[in-house]
Amino acid sequence: MRKLHLLFLLFIPVIGVSQTTVNPDVSVIGTFNIFTNNVKHTPEYGKLNFDTPGMELFVEGYLNPYARAAIDVAFHEGEFHAEEIYAHIVRGLPLDVQLKAGKYLVGFGKINTIHPHAWSFIYRPLYHQVYFGDEGFNDIGFDLSFILPTEEVYTTLDLGIFKGDVLSANHEHEHEEEHESEEEDHHEVDRGNSPIFAGRLSSFFSLGDFSNLEVGLSGSYGVHSKGHFNFTGDSTAEHTEKPLYFRYGGIDLKFKYRPDSYTAITLQGEAVWNHRDVLRESEIGINVHKEIEEQINTFGAFVYADYRFNRIFSIGAKYDFTYGIAGEELSFNSLANDDINKTHGIEGWFGYYPIEETLVARIGVQHLMFS
Repeated sequence: MRKLHLLFLLFIPVIGVSQTTVNPDVSVIGTFNIFTNNVKHTPEYGKLNFDTPGMELFVEGYLNPYARAAIDVAFHEGEFHAEEIYAHIVRGLPLDVQLKAGKYLVGFGKINTIHPHAWSFIYRPLYHQVYFGDEGFNDIGFDLSFILPTEEVYTTLDLGIFKGDVLSANHEHEHEEEHESEEEDHHEVDRGNSPIFAGRLSSFFSLGDFSNLEVGLSGSYGVHSKGHFNFTGDSTAEHTEKPLYFRYGGIDLKFKYRPDSYTAITLQGEAVWNHRDVLRESEIGINVHKEIEEQINTFGAFVYADYRFNRIFSIGAKYDFTYGIAGEELSFNSLANDDINKTHGIEGWFGYYPIEETLVARIGVQHLMFS
C-alpha cells in the first residue's frame, strides 16, 4: 500500500509576555491541513482533502516562586479536549527534586514530550502509533525529576507512576469492535486499578561551540490487560483471571550542529523494545479453542535528518520501522500485540518559516510499506 500526503501546516502563536502570578503566558496555535493520497478505492484518492482546522490554547505561568501550572486545551476533528493539565514544583523540595503531577505527555523518549506542531517532520512516528496510540504517551500521574551530580555532563533522572489510560483507552475501543456477540464476552479485558511505571535517564553533552548531543534511556512497566480467560477450552468452566504485563525499553539520541543563526543540522533517532505477555488461541479443547499465554518481543524505531538553511527554510527525511500494522484497531493480535506483521515508512518534507516560529508552512510526502 502506498500513501501520498500533501500537508500545509499553519501555526499562529499569540504570547503574553507577563510572567507574574496574575498574568500567565498564553499562546494560541492554529493548524490547517490539506492532504491527498494515491491509495485506490479510498475517498481521499487523487483529491485535495481539507481537514477541519485545529487549535491549541496553551496557558502557563507561575503559581508562586516555587511552582508553575499549565493547561493545554485542544480542538481537533471538531471536538475540544484537554491534552495537558498539570502542576510543576520547580524548586523548594529537598535535593532540588522537581515534582510534576497531572495529565501530560510522559517523558518516554525525546519526541513524545514535544507537541506535533513543533516537530521538524509532519507524521507521528510509526512506533508511537503502534505502542502508544495516535496521541502519543499521554497519561495521568506524577513523576519526580532528579539532577544527578555528573559534573560537566547535565544528567537528569525522571521516575513516575501513571494511571495507564494510554493502554486502557485502546482496550475500550477494541471491545466496541470485538464484543458484539455473547460468544466473545469472555474476552472482555479490564485493566482495573493497575498503575504503570515509567522513567527516563537523560544526559546532555556539549561537543564544542556549535554542536551538542543528547542521549536518553527510557523504560515502562505494568499491566496492559487483565481479565477472565478460557485456558481449558471448556465453555462451561470457570475462567481464569490472569494479568498480562508489558515492558518497554527505549533509547534516544539527538545531535545538533548550529554554526550560526542561519544554519542548523539535526540528526535524531529513537528505538523501543517491547516485551509483553499476550493471549493466543490454541487447539480446540472440550468444545472451544483453548487460550494460552505467550511472551513476545518486538521493536520499533525511527531516524531523521533535518537541514535548516537561510534561517527560513528546512528540508529533511525520516525513516520509520515498527512491528504491527500502523492504523489498525487494537486486538489480541494487532498493534503492540502483533509479532508477525511490520510497517515501514519513508517521509520527506520542505518547511518555510518566514518569521521565526510564528508562522510555518510545510509540504511533505510519506510512503508506507506493509509486510
